[in-house]
Amino acid sequence: MLTPLGEEPPMNRLARLGAVLVAGGTMALTASPAGAHPAAAAPGDDAGWVPIEELRPGYYDPIDISACGTTVTMTTGDVADIEGRETPLPDGGLLFEVRGDVTVDLTRHDTGQVIDELDVSGPYTEQVSADGTQIVGAYHAPSILFPYPELGPVDAAAFEAAGIPDLAYVEKGVVTFDLVIDPDTGEAVTEEADVDGRIIDLCTWFDGDRGQAHGHAYAYADHR
Repeated sequence: MLTPLGEEPPMNRLARLGAVLVAGGTMALTASPAGAHPAAAAPGDDAGWVPIEELRPGYYDPIDISACGTTVTMTTGDVADIEGRETPLPDGGLLFEVRGDVTVDLTRHDTGQVIDELDVSGPYTEQVSADGTQIVGAYHAPSILFPYPELGPVDAAAFEAAGIPDLAYVEKGVVTFDLVIDPDTGEAVTEEADVDGRIIDLCTWFDGDRGQAHGHAYAYADHR
C-alpha cells in the first residue's frame, strides 16, 4: 500500500504496496532489519521470516472500507498468525512476502450485519522496482480486495476495468496488480489488474447466504 510517511498499512490487500512510503513527493524503499535478509537467500526458503508486526506494526489494526453502499469495518478475527519478510533484490528492488493464517470480521455500519471469521490466509507478494516507480503484487486465495482511497481514482478504475467488486473475496486462484507511480509526485499513474480465478462479491454475503455463489460469483482467466 502507498502510505504517507509514519502511517502503517492495514492487513492484506490489506497491506498492498506496503513496501513503499511517500513523503513530500519522494519515495523510499524500506527493508526493516528484522525481516530483511541477503538476496542470496532463495525466496522459497525459510530464512528471514518474522512475525508480521515486526515489519508492519499496524497490520492487524481495524480499517474502514467504503463498500456495499455504506462503510464496512474490518477487524482481525480469532486467528492472527502471519509472517512476513523483505528481500533486497540484486537489481536494487525489494520483494515483500507474506504467509500464515488470519481471519477477519466484517461489519456493515448501516445494518450491523456481520461476516464472521472470514479466512483471508492467502499468501501474497509485492515486488517494488529499484526506483520505486513500479509495484507488482500477487494476491492468492483466499484473500480480500478493495480499492484504496490513497491511490485515488486510478485504483478504483483498475478494479472496475477488471470486473472486481469494491469488496471482493478471492475464493480461488490469484489476482495480480501492476501499479506505476509518478516519481516526482508519488501519485498513482496507471494500474492494471489481472484476475485468474474465482471472485465473490462480499456485499452479497451479509444477508446470510455466505458460501452460496449463485448470482454473485465471478470467474476469470487472464482477464485484463
